Amino acid sequence: MSTSNFPVKNWFLVIAMKRVMAIHTRILITCILMMIGLVVVPKVQNLFTSEETDVMDFGAKGDGITDDSLAVNKAWSRACGSTAGRLKFGPGNFVVGPITFSGPCKAKTVVVNVIGDVTAFAKKNWHNNTDTWMKFQNIDNLVITGSGHFKGQGATGWWDSCKQALGFHACNGLQLLGVTSIDSPRNHISVNACDGTVISNINIIAPKDSPNTDGIDISATNGLQLNGGNIGTGDDCVAINGESFNINITNLNCGPGHGISVGSLGRNGARDVVGYITVDGCTFTDTQNGVRIKTVPGGSGSASNITFSNITMRNVENPIILTQFYCPHQNPKKCKDILPVVKINGVWFNDIHGTSSKQNAINIACSANSGSCKGITLQNINIQASNSSVSVGSTCQNANPLVIPPVSPSVVCTPPSLIEMALDYNYDEKSQDGIAIA
Repeated sequence: MSTSNFPVKNWFLVIAMKRVMAIHTRILITCILMMIGLVVVPKVQNLFTSEETDVMDFGAKGDGITDDSLAVNKAWSRACGSTAGRLKFGPGNFVVGPITFSGPCKAKTVVVNVIGDVTAFAKKNWHNNTDTWMKFQNIDNLVITGSGHFKGQGATGWWDSCKQALGFHACNGLQLLGVTSIDSPRNHISVNACDGTVISNINIIAPKDSPNTDGIDISATNGLQLNGGNIGTGDDCVAINGESFNINITNLNCGPGHGISVGSLGRNGARDVVGYITVDGCTFTDTQNGVRIKTVPGGSGSASNITFSNITMRNVENPIILTQFYCPHQNPKKCKDILPVVKINGVWFNDIHGTSSKQNAINIACSANSGSCKGITLQNINIQASNSSVSVGSTCQNANPLVIPPVSPSVVCTPPSLIEMALDYNYDEKSQDGIAIA
């Protein structure tokens, strides 16, 4: 039969059959080559996002002696450049010097899993002028978790050394889940320009007398949820600084330390703005301060829409503080009422109860300049003396707060005055000579 009489549809059938046979042949050849080792097949785990890059696979020893910095750097480069985006510190004690983890990374979410301990150099071995031990920057959706510990070695002579432990900059979507930080040289965790941050079940530990060891410092961040955990340090458990908005702190245990602070704001004449801050369901135990707002004379900006509610005070020296006369580097009696002023507006102290170890449980010190301090509400407050033989009181200057009973101790404010205020209190006794007071 001539090809001219061969039906066209039969040609398509023949071509299809040839293609199927070719495919089967290629599969068969590949299988044979795999069996004799001439074809390298990628490891199965590389295809899954659960793959972790283990620092020990890059030479880390984890013996508590060897400097593992180079190995950690190599492991980070691999993890950041992979689609899995997972870095693992397994069991062991990894000694790491100043190190920077930079993004952006390839994976949409980057996870650092700390199972063992990560330990800083002792002070005598630190030969780097950087101000941060472990810096994370430009890494969106970074998650740090695990049962291990970050150990800052503060007790080896680091206290007050200008070296913070963990610094996060421009890491939007940051999550710190169950992180433990111990003995930072200065502040433990700094969160700067990290919108949409979630911190939960945090554990931060430093001695009561360790200077400037803030737990968490927040700045230039819009949207941060801190829920649960324990912070005990020698300074603020949490400090909320300029350009921070929509900050929610709930169910946190603070103590020892200097409490939870909004500020200081306006230091060195700066303009600072913060707003929409809520502190709810927190407990303060044996702290120098409880909840406070502190601004420095001569600064500008505002602090507004701030709520402290459902708070428990246990033997706290100064449970409630609102002051526009925070002058950390000079005699408080020389702290003058000068312009400009960081304005305070819309502050609600509600359902605050417990005990105070000093006489003044409520301290409100506002500027006498018109409109600089308004919209303050005190509601459902009951603070008694830790020592039942002593009564507690309050001080209130240049303010006209709305008092919604019951409020104990009672609050009566002095009229506005432009006379220099003789302030005899000191809310940061151990930080007066510090170099990084929050």
